[in-house]
Amino acid sequence: MRTIELRQLRYFVILAKELHFGRAAELAFVTQPALSQQIAKLEEQVGAALFLRDRRQVQLTPAGRVFLDGVEKIFGELELSLRLARQTGNQATFELSVGMVEYTALPFIPTSLIRLQALYPDIKIARHEMNAARQIEALLQRQIDVGLGVPVVPLPQNGEVVSELILKSCWTLLIRDTHRLAPLHSIRLDDLASERLIIPARAVNEPLYDSVIARCRTAGFTPNVVYETMQAQVGITLVQQGLGVMLGAAYVFTSLPPGLRSIPIEGLDALPVHSFRRADENNGLVLDFIELAQEDARRFSLPPRETALNEQPRIPATASETGMTG
Repeated sequence: MRTIELRQLRYFVILAKELHFGRAAELAFVTQPALSQQIAKLEEQVGAALFLRDRRQVQLTPAGRVFLDGVEKIFGELELSLRLARQTGNQATFELSVGMVEYTALPFIPTSLIRLQALYPDIKIARHEMNAARQIEALLQRQIDVGLGVPVVPLPQNGEVVSELILKSCWTLLIRDTHRLAPLHSIRLDDLASERLIIPARAVNEPLYDSVIARCRTAGFTPNVVYETMQAQVGITLVQQGLGVMLGAAYVFTSLPPGLRSIPIEGLDALPVHSFRRADENNGLVLDFIELAQEDARRFSLPPRETALNEQPRIPATASETGMTG
């Protein structure tokens, strides 16, 4: 026991849940070789093989299943002890002030907050609607504890604010599955020249909005924006009804109604979602939330595209449908 490290147990639990070294390494924020090395060391210390490995799959051994049950109980006891210690220290009530844009519908937020509540049962969350640029100002003025957004301005040169990548996503186009572009695996930006576009309102993120419009013009067309929305769900409903097609980050469209699909767009820069905090932050609540958000967001990061555009059937950008596009 004196040689087993807590991080090894954490890596073991992640791998036991994922049963895939690559995904587990991403969730654990380590390289795959480092994860394999720590698991091998843990097995040596336990004195039994915990996983069966071959080229096709990873499985828990009977010893691994028994060990997983015990380790999860240990982590449960640790969380309970931590909670009781905080309550005994007269910190039973906690508040977290978060700056973010509700439109982005970051899919990892609900899970992260549920896990955070398990550590801080009486937590109170205050959400402030603000883009990344405003978040940095609010952090310096101590109006919020943490920010989540797409960085569009440089961080202060004095190092007072720290930024960490949480999620990287591509732009996608939301369309009906009967749309002419639906058979494609990816869409070129100039494919949108003849489309009626629904996009996030400029007020959601002015620099990002302006960059998208500028990129369209560089691609040779001025976008035909038929609706700017402040709420993602409104845009999704309009696509369903046939008003047009909708631009948005892939993480905005993680759960779609039947009859709709989203397709990655080539020609627009990836959207990196960062967390922002003060460099001198030492509040465990804030640091725990950021760590949980990083872990949960890994499941929504998109891998690099493996299919080249020239390997797919192309549909001319000038093609048109009968009636409204959607």
